[in-house]
Amino acid sequence: MTEVRFMILFPENPGEILLATPLIRGLKTQVTDSYIYAVLPASLFWILQGNPHVDEIISYSDRPDEMIGGVRDLMPDYFIDLEGKKLYRHLKRKTKIFDFCIGRVPKSNGGNQRERLFRLAEVFEVKDDQGGLDFAPAGFNPDWLPEKFMGGFAALALEVQENEPMMEEDRLIGLVSLVEKPTVVIGAANTRKLAERIGQRTGCTVFPACGDFNESEMAAIISASRVLVSYDTYWSLIGTAIGKPVLKIGIQDPAGLPEAATWIRKWFS
Repeated sequence: MTEVRFMILFPENPGEILLATPLIRGLKTQVTDSYIYAVLPASLFWILQGNPHVDEIISYSDRPDEMIGGVRDLMPDYFIDLEGKKLYRHLKRKTKIFDFCIGRVPKSNGGNQRERLFRLAEVFEVKDDQGGLDFAPAGFNPDWLPEKFMGGFAALALEVQENEPMMEEDRLIGLVSLVEKPTVVIGAANTRKLAERIGQRTGCTVFPACGDFNESEMAAIISASRVLVSYDTYWSLIGTAIGKPVLKIGIQDPAGLPEAATWIRKWFS
């Protein structure tokens, strides 16, 4: 049978890439003889690296337009455009490959993004298997952390995407103090001072690693942790995809600090 080649065009949003992995799985496992190309920024290559349902990852450094010649050489049968706006417009015009665009799928009342993704592929009779997200973290290097953390630690992700609420610093410090378990604080370099203050003010075993690791390495640290505590939906999705228990915190966290700390500590039992 002739191979069916899909080229999936991803948005430059890491959370949306991760949320689309069930659709990748559906196209690969339910469409006979399918071959999956994934197109995304080089900085986000790591999210799909190791995904068993992606045959080839094609990354760009600046704009997708730089890949026009290469895409013409590959000649996929279909584009699956999950960005749906302007990012891939020039690429699609120049290559003239038939595309299925998420922008043409209306948002339904009460529907979610996952349902919308599968409506995009319904012409191929791909059904949602209701399985989880697919993510394969890079290997964790024990040398990254002090030896006293090797007996088990909580990962606290301070990195926040736009529009995500943050817990007040005093409440965050109170939570870490109540947990009383080794905690590795990860995030961007601009959260380093906060991470250091958490260690200083709690008096607990805290390793402030903000700015020391890239996103792929932070995911590897999460994979080695007992539990993830995060402000951010994206990092919460990463933790869930890895199979870690996740506590997502915000300004109005649903549980009081003692209840949240008890929930975190149970993963060290």
